[in-house]
Amino acid sequence: MNKKATDIIKHLLDEDFNYDKTIAELDELRIRYRQQQDEDNANNAWAIITIVGIHRDFRKVYSMLKDRQYYDAWCLMEQIEIGVANLLRNFKGVENTVKYISVIVRQLQSLYPYKVFMSTEVAIKERICSICGKQRMIRQHCGHFPGHVYMGELCSDIINKWELKGVSIVYNPEHKYAVAFLGDGKEGRKGHYNYMLLGGLMNFWKDPYAAWHYTIKHIHKSPDEFPGLMDDDKCPCGSGKKYSECCKNDPEGIQHVVYEFRPGLVGV
Repeated sequence: MNKKATDIIKHLLDEDFNYDKTIAELDELRIRYRQQQDEDNANNAWAIITIVGIHRDFRKVYSMLKDRQYYDAWCLMEQIEIGVANLLRNFKGVENTVKYISVIVRQLQSLYPYKVFMSTEVAIKERICSICGKQRMIRQHCGHFPGHVYMGELCSDIINKWELKGVSIVYNPEHKYAVAFLGDGKEGRKGHYNYMLLGGLMNFWKDPYAAWHYTIKHIHKSPDEFPGLMDDDKCPCGSGKKYSECCKNDPEGIQHVVYEFRPGLVGV
């Protein structure tokens, strides 16, 4: 990376860093390099734009979580994951510029209650290469590969013809945004999902670049801590069973999971 790129990366975490202005300036450079057929510099400009965009979106995720826009934050984190994957696929030695964000995004995702997703089954009938405009054929390849950068442009498939075959319920989705909601769940404040863990984190996490991790403790609580608890009520442990069929028979009390948020990263 050149000196300009190094200077930009050094200031990415500054409070007054203007992400959108920097991306716009870099994109002008990228286009100029493309016009000059300077592929190395065009690709480098793309890399820096991607790094800046990842940091910009990460700050947006933090703000969304503060505002309890949980689903929007979830979708943007998926875009961050895609951006990081494309960046590292094409450029070596830039892992440290996005490593912290990758770790925190995974930790945030682990706190979400989303477990079930809707996956579409699609038959693609015609796909076009975004770089050269040629149709992708099984026996005739244009030489460009999706996810790779050519002359400052990320190669992707343009789907012109497709047919929806069906929709499946899955637990490990290709597209994480396809969360199965009941009712008005996308707002983050309604629906059947419990965002208590994320709410607890945001009371603790005061700055997007303040590293954190969490530990899980399994404890037992006395039934006295749940006044009015009846045999036919759902057990407070969260199993979904009736209290009489679950922790009422546990001599130690009602099982409970405690998440403790602490500063610093673990295993990085």
